[in-house]
Amino acid sequence: MSDDSWSEVTALCRRVASDLDELARASTLGIRKDLTAYAAVPFDEHLATVREQQRRRLDALAERRLLAAEDLDRATELARRRARQGIAVDVLIGAYHVGDRELWRALCAEAGNATPKLPKVASLMFDSLHAISTVLAAAHGEVTRELQSHRVTLSQRFIELLTGAETIDGETARIADALGFDPEDGFVALAWRRPGSQVLLPSELQRELDRFPGVVVDSFHDGDILLVAQGVTSADLTDLAVRHVREGRAGVGLVRDGLAGAADSVTDAQLALAAASPGHPVVVWADEWHIALLLSRADQIGPLVSAVVALARQHTHLAEAVMAFADADMSLVEAAKAVHLHANTISYRLERWAHLTGWDPRTFHGLIRSVTACRLAEC
Repeated sequence: MSDDSWSEVTALCRRVASDLDELARASTLGIRKDLTAYAAVPFDEHLATVREQQRRRLDALAERRLLAAEDLDRATELARRRARQGIAVDVLIGAYHVGDRELWRALCAEAGNATPKLPKVASLMFDSLHAISTVLAAAHGEVTRELQSHRVTLSQRFIELLTGAETIDGETARIADALGFDPEDGFVALAWRRPGSQVLLPSELQRELDRFPGVVVDSFHDGDILLVAQGVTSADLTDLAVRHVREGRAGVGLVRDGLAGAADSVTDAQLALAAASPGHPVVVWADEWHIALLLSRADQIGPLVSAVVALARQHTHLAEAVMAFADADMSLVEAAKAVHLHANTISYRLERWAHLTGWDPRTFHGLIRSVTACRLAEC
């Protein structure tokens, strides 16, 4: 609106606008310094949008008004574009704050006769920033929800292709690329079975996955959560599972190259999961592939070990001694330390086990059979 008392501010805005290119450049550099996520936005594009935003802000201030509907529409378009570029909404709004900071500095430096009006200018800037933040949050949230829904759909399809196809086709590669994976790089999988009917990752775990340096995708499959990652190691996923598994069970695959390797790592993780139990809630394929392979075919070996499995469940102290002996590389002394018993007690229990089962755990073949039965007894 026209206001003679505002003419000094109008003249101030024109003075600042005469050097808009330099102001926009300083603002853009400040944003990229303070908010490093903006490295994902090409500099020239970023500079052009900052220049346009600040021109619109100066036009509104010169006319002593809030931003017009057209200005807010342009901010809405920008929020949608930034969401698709992976810029978080708080970072996006923070960029506007940095831009306003530089604009305010320029206004103060050129104020002259308009200095008494600066408090009103500041109030107008604050109200406009509030209006912008509101539309930014709404538009960004809408696109983010769309992207998340799309990513969930892609993730589900990606897992289906990895677990269901005998060969990897072009669709798998296209989806991998859309999810941010390098189809030629290494993949590692984790299979997670949560207690009861829970099929969602715990919120604290999801937040941690969001901070992972590599690309991660998770999907619900046949009652389990399957997670495929790139840029992390088996040890990273094992550490994650150990800290979050609680009452559930998890299996961790081997890092394997390419999409065919991703499918193999998923198989690794599923086989390892089959070997997990309350006593061994996290099984790593690279460490326990031999046991995992045996336990994954429990139906086939059941008739051979069922009697010993029942015995292990009945005499848990004997099974504990067998497992401690195996974990200690067949050392009575180390096994005794692990379960806080005397070595003679461990020796007696191993002899008792051999007498009851006919499998001497102090021999290689007897120990393999005994450990398999004990692990099945835990399931």
